[in-house]
This record gives sequence, C-alpha cells and structure tokens, in this order.
Amino acid sequence: MTGGRWVAEIYGCNLEVLENPKLVEVALKDAVFKLGAPPGSVQATVYKFYPQGLSAAILSPVAAVMIHTWPEDDASAALDLYFYKPDVDPESVLRGLARAFGAREESAFRLWRGGEHEIKRRSQGNASRSNR
Repeated sequence: MTGGRWVAEIYGCNLEVLENPKLVEVALKDAVFKLGAPPGSVQATVYKFYPQGLSAAILSPVAAVMIHTWPEDDASAALDLYFYKPDVDPESVLRGLARAFGAREESAFRLWRGGEHEIKRRSQGNASRSNR
C-alpha cells in the first residue's frame, strides 16, 4: 500500500490569511488537488472560532488535509496531510501550504504506509505487559 500521513506545525503565519476561512479553504483545497484528488471529489468543512482560530478539513477519496490554528500562539497552525497515490510530492504540498500561510518556520513528522518506513503496530495488551 502506498501513501502516508504528514503531520506539520507552522509558525509565524500571516494572521490575515490564518484567520480568513475562505483563504484557508482555498489553500487546503489546492493542497488536496496536488495530493491527487480528482476535480469535483472534495468536500470542505471550515469552522471559525470566536474571537480567533479555526479548524478546517478538506476530504476526498484519495487525499485529505486538515488544519487547526492557534493565532494567539505565534500565529501557528497544525496540519495533517493524508494521501494514497504514489505519484504525488507531499513535500512540495507542505512547502506550498507554508508559503500560502506566510509561515516563518515549519516542522513535520512523516509516516509512510508500506515499504521500509512501515508503521509499527503494538497491541495495548502487549504494551501493558511489557511495562510490568
């Protein structure tokens, strides 16, 4: 199975973009299309918190991007990128999102499905026994 999940944090974003639900939706939709979503296949949900912050999810059958913003914490946001197609460039998509939000800094954790970067599984029963 191909694809993966990238979890990113971006800091020092442009507050005018970060606080604008329409601009956030446009940036996330662009990212989902670049991750392989066919046109017409995406659904968007954006929730604006008051006085500040928002959460948004753009979903498709082959990719999804979510954001949760913290304007009060160095204008930061957490991003989740999910993708299932082997021929996409998630690194480029993440850089594009950082640029779209005017981020000064970015950090990311990448999980790949299958291959040498396979996610290791552990049942909760084994975890509790190993802690005895």
